Amino acid sequence: MEGKEAMAKEQGTKEDRTSGAFRGIMIRVNQRGWKDLKMLAVERGVTLSALAIEAFNDLLKKYGKKATVENPLLN
Repeated sequence: MEGKEAMAKEQGTKEDRTSGAFRGIMIRVNQRGWKDLKMLAVERGVTLSALAIEAFNDLLKKYGKKATVENPLLN
């Protein structure tokens, strides 16, 4: 699934997105990786957060789990 479509697939309700039900993750990456991820985000027209959410869901699916990571910024 590509970009915004992947992020919009399994959203919770608006109440879920605004009730504090989301947690933050902070990561550090090397400078080259950061530049490459930023370029990919620009090319696909999405945010780095959207790329990360897509990657987390892909990782869950890889190990036989349901893709449950959602983007709180989507309506």
